[in-house]
Amino acid sequence: MNSEMQKEEQNTKIEFLSHIRKIGEITKQSGGLNELFYEFADAHLEFLSKYISINKPTAAIFAAMVNMFTGQEITINHLANYLKVECIDIIMLMDEIEILEQKELIQISHENSDPFSCSNECIFFKVPLRTIEALRKGSCQALLNKKNLTIDDLFTEIEHLYEERVQRRMSFGNTKKRMKNMLQDNTHLDFVKKVLDINLPDDDMLVLMRFFHYTVNVDEPDMTFRHLEALYEHSSHFTGVKRLFKNGQHILIIKNLIENSFGDGFCDSDSYRLTASAKEEFLGDISELLSETPVKGLKHFDSISEKKLFYPLKTKRSIEELTSLLQQENFPAIQKRLSEKGMRVGFACLFSGGPGTGKTETAYQIARMCGRDIMQIDIANTKSKWFGDSEKMIKSLFDKYRTAVKRQAITPILLFNEADAVFSKRRHLEDDYSGPAQTENAIQNIILQEIENLVGILIATTNLSSNMDAAFERRFLYKIDFEKPEITTRKEIWLSMITDLNEEDAHILALRYDFSGGQIENIARKISVHHVLSGITPSLEEMIRFCNEEVIHKDGGRQIGFLAS
Repeated sequence: MNSEMQKEEQNTKIEFLSHIRKIGEITKQSGGLNELFYEFADAHLEFLSKYISINKPTAAIFAAMVNMFTGQEITINHLANYLKVECIDIIMLMDEIEILEQKELIQISHENSDPFSCSNECIFFKVPLRTIEALRKGSCQALLNKKNLTIDDLFTEIEHLYEERVQRRMSFGNTKKRMKNMLQDNTHLDFVKKVLDINLPDDDMLVLMRFFHYTVNVDEPDMTFRHLEALYEHSSHFTGVKRLFKNGQHILIIKNLIENSFGDGFCDSDSYRLTASAKEEFLGDISELLSETPVKGLKHFDSISEKKLFYPLKTKRSIEELTSLLQQENFPAIQKRLSEKGMRVGFACLFSGGPGTGKTETAYQIARMCGRDIMQIDIANTKSKWFGDSEKMIKSLFDKYRTAVKRQAITPILLFNEADAVFSKRRHLEDDYSGPAQTENAIQNIILQEIENLVGILIATTNLSSNMDAAFERRFLYKIDFEKPEITTRKEIWLSMITDLNEEDAHILALRYDFSGGQIENIARKISVHHVLSGITPSLEEMIRFCNEEVIHKDGGRQIGFLAS
């Protein structure tokens, strides 16, 4: 586009739709796509050709599709009927139609009514709403391939391109062309120069760029064969690529760009990732972009509500010391001192104690007070019935946390909540050769190694510290025992939870019931519900009834909710 056209576009709205409508009228009057049509529509086709950088036959097809726009897909038969030609003529024009797809003016989708037969595959065309909006607004630039992108915009365009392919809105061939053109149009970026210097075949370049896309845009370091297969038209097209990956003969592996995610002896896997050297070489200079990409699963410290907690004196002192240590004005200096002495700089902390003693909430309040985001791990979500998957998920979680540590200005906290299942004593495999036993030991070995190499902050909570494996216990620098509150602390909790409670009644309840803070909160919630339903604040006798309902019975069961009076 020359400077005069750029100036014209900036100063005036380009009337795309007026010309496209006129082309539609001429199509009807001339009886379809014939010599008479091209004679009378020439000026309008010339206009579209000039501004959208396409030839006249391609402009004619584009105008026809826009005139046919209803928001629905267009079949080859529909397009042929509109242009008064045979379906074979549309097939012969597929090169022009694919040019429109490459420019993202239209979408081509392939659907198969029978997944076991290629003969039932159908082709559909669709004009996206964004194209219609760009035409309506007369925005020429929005219709053209973008050049001279920033690195941020480049990865946004790459994400859009892969989304189009995975959703089958763009063919594999055109996806390759679009990727190639996008890279060649943005060689001013160091990242692009380095990628092009590898001189990969287009197919392999598309695979490599998917790894970069997944690392930057999706914030996931690992990709399975399922993610890669989604690029190809059919599973059979991916078979040879998969075999090369499995045999370690794929060009990306040979060039040390991609590696098996779990090639460290824990399990065989079909999962792959960028090598550390590839990340450093290609993504090292765009760390600013990576740092601006939010890490999934992080709870921001500002979103944590302040909550007053009460502890026995010994527990309180330990928590205050840990909180002071983790304050940003202290933590970096402490890590530096440890590093200078050749000691591990990561801090692993264990909060142990019975249910309801405030372990998890304390971790959140420490995060809030220290301005640290928090990543909570649900151990139950790491268990899989498929052999090897649990190990993958655990390693992936630690990888994600490492990414968060690198990207966050202030080191976040990794919280392993209710970690009894993974921190328990390891099984002796000579006594138990079962798959679950092997999996549990493999997971524990992974976690032990990750804690050993930790550079951030890990807090684990457990109800059963007595059942903890000695290897885990040694790796926790801070161990804080959350005992049930004594009478004085219980009284403070009662008064803080129930504002209408007087000192005398609070003392009676604290003296009579050896409750944890969580149990007292349960009762406070029941009292609130009672007040909403009846409009009356419960008497001491009613509060005692609620307390009795909370007590665990001799048979080990607990009555849940309200009991009939």
